[in-house]
Amino acid sequence: MNEPVTIDPEFRSLIPPLSSEEFQQLTENCKHDGILDSLKVWNGILIDGHNRYRIAEEWDLNYQIEGMEFPNREAVIQWIILNQFGRRNLSAYDRSVLALKLKPMIAEKAKETQGARNDICQKSDKSIDTKKELAKVAGVSHDTIHKVETIEKNAPESVKEAVRSGDVSINQAYRNIMQEQTPHPKTTKQKEYAEVQEAKERHADYQQKKSDGIVSIQDAKQDKEDRKRIAEDLYNDLLSITTKSHWISVLNTASDFDALADVIPDDRKGSMRERIEKMIVVLNKVMEVLDESKIRK
Repeated sequence: MNEPVTIDPEFRSLIPPLSSEEFQQLTENCKHDGILDSLKVWNGILIDGHNRYRIAEEWDLNYQIEGMEFPNREAVIQWIILNQFGRRNLSAYDRSVLALKLKPMIAEKAKETQGARNDICQKSDKSIDTKKELAKVAGVSHDTIHKVETIEKNAPESVKEAVRSGDVSINQAYRNIMQEQTPHPKTTKQKEYAEVQEAKERHADYQQKKSDGIVSIQDAKQDKEDRKRIAEDLYNDLLSITTKSHWISVLNTASDFDALADVIPDDRKGSMRERIEKMIVVLNKVMEVLDESKIRK
C-alpha cells in the first residue's frame, strides 16, 4: 500500500506543466514499466514527482517515497527549481519564470553580502547582482530576464500561454506590452470630445450651484462659454446629419418605407420609436431657433 503524501499548492506551482503529449508519454511509460523513480518528500509534503503521483493515483500504481531534509521552505523552493533545471528541457521563458521565483531569496542574499561592505552603493549594486544571478541560474541574458518579468507582471494569461507554447516570442510579447503602456497623444476628435464632456459636466455643476443660490460672476462667465461649446458640438452634429447624402436619398425614395415594417425587428421597434421621438423634439427646437434667426434678420 502506498504511503500517503501531502500536496502543497505553492510547491506544485513551481513545476512547469507537461504538454499533453509529454504527459501521455509519461503515463504510458509508467503503466508499462511502473514508477521507477521514487517520489521525493519533505516532512511528508511532495516536492518532486507530482506528475508521477497523479498517474499513480489514477492508474492505481505503486510508488516508493524518499524523504529529504531541508532547514526551511525557502531551501525547499530553491531545490525544486534547480532540480527542474537539471532534469527537463525547458524553454527560455519557463527557465526565466522559474528563476524569477528565486528573486526574493537572491535579493536578500545580495543585501546581506553588501551589508558587510560600506564602500558600495547598496541600492544599485543589489539590483545588478540579483539580475546577474537570476540570468546565470536560468542560463539566459539579463535582457531576457527583464522582458520575462515584465510579461509575467503585465500580460494576460492567454499571452503568457502563447509565449510558453512558442506561438509568440518573448520579444514580441514584450514589445506589445510596452506599446500598450506608452501613452499616445489624443487625436483632434478625442480632444474635442473631451472638451465637450468637460463643458457638460461644468454646466451641470453650474445648474446645481444656481439652484442653491451660490453662483458667482466667474461661474456665470464660464457657463456662458461652456454653453457655447456644447452648442457648437450640437451644430456640428446637425450639420453632419443634414448634409449626408443618404438622408437626402431617403426622402427621394419614399417607396422604401413600405418595407420597413418587415425589416425592423419587433424587439427594436420600441426603442427606435423613443429615439425618433426625442430626435423630433430636438429638430423642432432647432426649427424654432432657425425661425427666430429669420425674425432677427
